[in-house]
Amino acid sequence: LAVNDEIIQTMVALGVLPIVTKALRLSVTTNDTTTAIDEEESSTRSNLLRKHRLAAASLGVIRNLCGNDEIKTNLCLGSSTDHQQVSISSTPSALPHLLRAMQLYPTISPIQEHACGTLAAMALRRPSNARAIIDEGGPRLILTAMKRHEENVSVQRQGALAVRNIVSRLMRDLDGSSGDNVASGNTTVEDARSAIRDRFGELGVEDVLRNIAGRHQGSVDEAYAALRDLGYSVTLTKFSAEDLERGSNISNSNSNVVGRTMMFGEKHNSNFRPVYEQSTGLNNAVDEAVSNFGA
Repeated sequence: LAVNDEIIQTMVALGVLPIVTKALRLSVTTNDTTTAIDEEESSTRSNLLRKHRLAAASLGVIRNLCGNDEIKTNLCLGSSTDHQQVSISSTPSALPHLLRAMQLYPTISPIQEHACGTLAAMALRRPSNARAIIDEGGPRLILTAMKRHEENVSVQRQGALAVRNIVSRLMRDLDGSSGDNVASGNTTVEDARSAIRDRFGELGVEDVLRNIAGRHQGSVDEAYAALRDLGYSVTLTKFSAEDLERGSNISNSNSNVVGRTMMFGEKHNSNFRPVYEQSTGLNNAVDEAVSNFGA
């Protein structure tokens, strides 16, 4: 239901924030001290199934709620629960529980997609949120999800978008577009830029964006934007339908031409008619053959 700002504010007014945050917290509460739950060896697989379904549903709601800038900041950083300052949007931070869900359910693609999408939304236009995500180890979990779900385009798109939004927001903040500047003391702007790039670079972000997200049509634009904002050399070439058709008729000796598979119905056979047109020719030919046979 949380599809626009008006609906989001109505849901918040009805008290959805503490409910959905508690649901997410319950979904990641476990007695297991490891960083991941082994579904095959667990004696409570049905309980685990309920929990990861609850996690996916909770993250889906939180992801949509993050369409509102004030609410997403409350969800990311938390807000006061002091009785004198309590409001309808007050809630503890959901960020630790979100990251915990990514750790506990690494193979569940809906959880990874919603988590990456939520982090992307939280970082958008909010440098304080972006810094909190980095400080809590968000980049490692985002890239881990993208590596584990190589063929899931939704995970690749949301993961690349999260990287792009985190990096872009912090880089713009360094340029002075926001009053809350992270460069202070003896730290220069360029040093701060390098530190941001290094946080992602040491995790193998370039390889993930180029060779995993970048090879899917549904995530190539986000991968390109993330690489560009990280400062990597990258180009994006797009072909129109006319370019591809023209390329298919040029000699293969031209290595710059991108060929394609011939599509059904193309005009390489001038006698081929892709649309059926009724004709009496076949019936007349059959009648004539029957007459000749009878004779």
